[in-house]
Amino acid sequence: MVLLGRLSRQFFAAATIACLLFALGICGWWLSTVDEASGRFEPATSGLALVAAITGVYAERRAAARERRAQALCALADELVKNTELLTGEGFAPLDPRFPRARVHPRLVQSATDAALVSGVFSEPGHDDLMTLLHQWRDAVHDFNRRLDLAELRTYVGEVLPGELLAIDAAMHREDGQLAGLRRRRAALESLLRERYAVQPGVSARLDRIGLPVG
Repeated sequence: MVLLGRLSRQFFAAATIACLLFALGICGWWLSTVDEASGRFEPATSGLALVAAITGVYAERRAAARERRAQALCALADELVKNTELLTGEGFAPLDPRFPRARVHPRLVQSATDAALVSGVFSEPGHDDLMTLLHQWRDAVHDFNRRLDLAELRTYVGEVLPGELLAIDAAMHREDGQLAGLRRRRAALESLLRERYAVQPGVSARLDRIGLPVG
């Protein structure tokens, strides 16, 4: 249904512009065939009106696309702030080796990432790097949250020895582990947003709430 609606909008936009261009061609032909000088004002006026209509349609579509892109960027920045708080908070702090215990970890959020990818607001040329990072980030978050589900299921379903709890926690926090990988991807996404999209209204202010060095 979403694809059908998108195709319908594209079809009607293309049909509108095609009709306006055709009418503009007729006005040009009409202007070239009018004999009396006074009669040339009517096709000239109609032609200028059609040019204004074509320009208006294009400008409106461009303005709407920019507005949707700005909203998506603000949502991505808000989501990045939230995920940064989660990744650097107590929820993912290493276990105390003296008193290891099972715990429930917070889940990273990805709704703004999903919406940005599905909406196609970054499908135009020039956003390839952002699209690549968003795809990688979404997949990494999804896989990480799923692994948290499995780990918590293991630790809460049956009795688990302290040594096993510490082993699970150590695997999560090793230098080449998923948690470290997520933090690197988060930093790369923040860096790209700051470098290329901070000029968008509201993006820089949101990113400044992170308060962490990029890297």
